[in-house]
Amino acid sequence: MSEQHQLLSTRQAATLLGVSVRTIQLWVEQGLLSAWKTPGGHRRIVQESLLSLLHKRQKLQPRTHLLCVDLDADFFKLLQVLCQQWHFPVELQYARNAVDALLMMGERKPELVLMTADQQGIDLLMLQQELTQHQVKLALLSTEDPQQKLTMDMIWLTLPFEPLQFKTELQKLLFARLQQAS
Repeated sequence: MSEQHQLLSTRQAATLLGVSVRTIQLWVEQGLLSAWKTPGGHRRIVQESLLSLLHKRQKLQPRTHLLCVDLDADFFKLLQVLCQQWHFPVELQYARNAVDALLMMGERKPELVLMTADQQGIDLLMLQQELTQHQVKLALLSTEDPQQKLTMDMIWLTLPFEPLQFKTELQKLLFARLQQAS
């Protein structure tokens, strides 16, 4: 993700939070938001600090729901720890297999489904199309080069797992959700 996408103007931050530009400026001065000034004197707010502030103030309700399907238990625990360390307002749920995932999705629709790309007996293109119709994003973990499959609107995460890649994609999802709410 480019530096441009990681930063917001004070006006953009104010719009997303539903507060005044002056409030954002005060929060920067108080150290509640991380920011820097351009050579022209304009503040740029770090998106990660905005997400952290949202989490602390619990402005983003309900939390973003992430359904992890058929992942290694230790890997699932790692994802939980990472989301807590990043202060992302994310709730992770674990499904042992695709059937459990379907039942869980019937109870509560997730914003993101995370699974490995090598699922037996699952047509990933059809799954992605169905999830898209229900405004659910699909993220796949794969050792393959995702360049071959970029035509599909999926999040491709490489294996071995790269936490920063996951963090970037999760930030995009959280900000897209925040913009939909405002």
